[in-house]
Amino acid sequence: MLRLGVGERGVNEIMAVAEHVASLCAAAEGLRLPIDIPESADASAPIAVRPVDPATLEGEIAAAMAEVASWAQASLGISHVPLIWRVLARLPRMMLNTWRKDRLVMSGGRIDEDSKACIAFAVACFKQSPYMIAYTTAQLRRSLGLDDEAVLELVASVMHYVSFNTISHAMLLEPAHTDMRAADFAAT
Repeated sequence: MLRLGVGERGVNEIMAVAEHVASLCAAAEGLRLPIDIPESADASAPIAVRPVDPATLEGEIAAAMAEVASWAQASLGISHVPLIWRVLARLPRMMLNTWRKDRLVMSGGRIDEDSKACIAFAVACFKQSPYMIAYTTAQLRRSLGLDDEAVLELVASVMHYVSFNTISHAMLLEPAHTDMRAADFAAT
């Protein structure tokens, strides 16, 4: 990654996206969330924790939920708050802090927002989370305008790296660059 010119900050941003999306995948699957993108989920679908009604929220959590709704309309093309945020709102502080982290981690920095959306999709695929795959695919299609072929290109990249990593682990290969730092690439 360092040779691609993103520097240590860029690598840290990539790790932050991977960690954040992996945690959302774990939450979505642990809570047994049915896919609600692009359409709202059936209210009778089995789910571990029932969502809150955003209309019942007050104060800071209501403002955050309104921000999520606005973001979901613009970035996912949906007119409802995604289920994951409505369920997390049962613990208002957790939802609020997770949303703040989402905006911090997923906003453009050294790595642009579109690239982070692609990374998020790759992590959701690797974690095999149907909910987060639907969530991130909607974002890729809406925000980046990706068509079926472009989504398949991303899937092909995920497949390649999963295969490569599987083989590397099976062969017990160690990276040759464990002692390198960003400064080592500055001269190249």
